[in-house]
Amino acid sequence: MMPSAKNRIAFSLGMMASVASAQPNPRGNVFFGFDFVLAPIAIKWACQGSREKDLATFETLIAAFPEDAKDAELRTHIDAMQTISEGDKSLTQILGGEISKEQEEKLCDVARPLGISWLTPEQLGNRGEDGAPTEQIAAWAEQIAAWAEFWTFIESLN
Repeated sequence: MMPSAKNRIAFSLGMMASVASAQPNPRGNVFFGFDFVLAPIAIKWACQGSREKDLATFETLIAAFPEDAKDAELRTHIDAMQTISEGDKSLTQILGGEISKEQEEKLCDVARPLGISWLTPEQLGNRGEDGAPTEQIAAWAEQIAAWAEFWTFIESLN
């Protein structure tokens, strides 16, 4: 029996997000498992979400961790995300299948608020172990809620 499109999409996103995590990480590359960030941001961009802050954050992280970025081929992934997220069928390409118009609208609604500007080199390098200023924690709370809503919707596609 052939799986439904929404099951294939959920599986595809899950696999994209877990591929890097399944690989050994002997050197401690800070971008290990970064697919959990890249796939949703590509969806956001395909939904005409803003790119400027995301791209600036990616550039800051690449500059802070050039060897890790090179080893993880981060620039290549970001370039591919930009290319694939432009076009009429960009969501279908990113998701690996079609979803209903209603699901697409909801997906875009939950993807557009996503951002990564909270992800600083200090946070990425320390894996969030150091304390953060209260105002930064408040900004994170908004983003945490947006990311949680996104992943909850993705899981509901099953």
